[in-house]
Amino acid sequence: MISPRPIILALIPAALLAACHGSKQDAEPTLRVADQLHTLQSAVNAAGEGQPKDYRIQWSNFLGGPAVVAAETGGSVDLGWMAETPMVFAQAAGSPVRVVAVSKGLKPGTSNIALVVGAHSSIHSVADLKGKRIGYAPGTISQYLVARLLDQAGLTFKDITPVKLSGISTAVLDSGTVDAFTAAEPMLTQGIDAGKLRVLAYGGAPITPGYGYLVASEAALADPKRAALIADFVQRAARSVKWQRENVDKAAQFSAKAYNVTPQLAGQILRRTPIGYTAIDASIVAGHQQEADLFHKFGLIRQRLDASKLFDHRFDKLIGTVETSR
Repeated sequence: MISPRPIILALIPAALLAACHGSKQDAEPTLRVADQLHTLQSAVNAAGEGQPKDYRIQWSNFLGGPAVVAAETGGSVDLGWMAETPMVFAQAAGSPVRVVAVSKGLKPGTSNIALVVGAHSSIHSVADLKGKRIGYAPGTISQYLVARLLDQAGLTFKDITPVKLSGISTAVLDSGTVDAFTAAEPMLTQGIDAGKLRVLAYGGAPITPGYGYLVASEAALADPKRAALIADFVQRAARSVKWQRENVDKAAQFSAKAYNVTPQLAGQILRRTPIGYTAIDASIVAGHQQEADLFHKFGLIRQRLDASKLFDHRFDKLIGTVETSR
């Protein structure tokens, strides 16, 4: 997954809110939010932020940021949560979406993803990956993690056999499908604790930016009524992860259900990888630009992108207000 309370909706007449986007059967204003594996929803609900008085949050769940972008482009979702990599490919494709809020890891060198091998593998460094089969989910942060590690080792995707995985589990190692792959939580911690996995490199700073993006469709942002709901939700998301950092044991009860793990393991993950929202500053834009440039260098996108055009800064002050509040 506090004060101050949202300020934007207070400026909007109730009659105007009543006309916000919603179903024909329900006149209540509705913000359609795309999640992944209930991660954002569990944080919001744990912090008591999941029941706005003036509108309804309609949750949907997807596997991977590219699917969220597709839903926003298709008009079925207003706002979605993802890591930063899918937005590189979204911008390259001209998808009508913008980043409206950014969270980032607060502990350098820690991340909820890592490049892993089997515990008894003969692979002990990224250099050892040359000629090996490496599994990742294309268009996601896991692909960027592989790209960054290869680049640092003086390798490219041509030096390995990429294996594009739609679903990832330790079975891909057991079956010999791959020699290494990108693992995410909770499988990452479970595999390490069980002695099945060994980490070659974690994601997160300084390897990957460690960003989490709230991404809105341009159509939603162009609608003042839905944009107001997004403004409120952005603050709720920021308050939620702040509460999560300050109340790990309570938050873990909700995360455990989302991850389908024990509260103890959920708490271990939350303590290891705390996050917080931040205003979209030059360092964030630069981090995204570096990522886009590497994909361009590797020939995975055709044109060099201008990352600055991807971000919508209208909610930055709201984020700052949340993080400085007591």
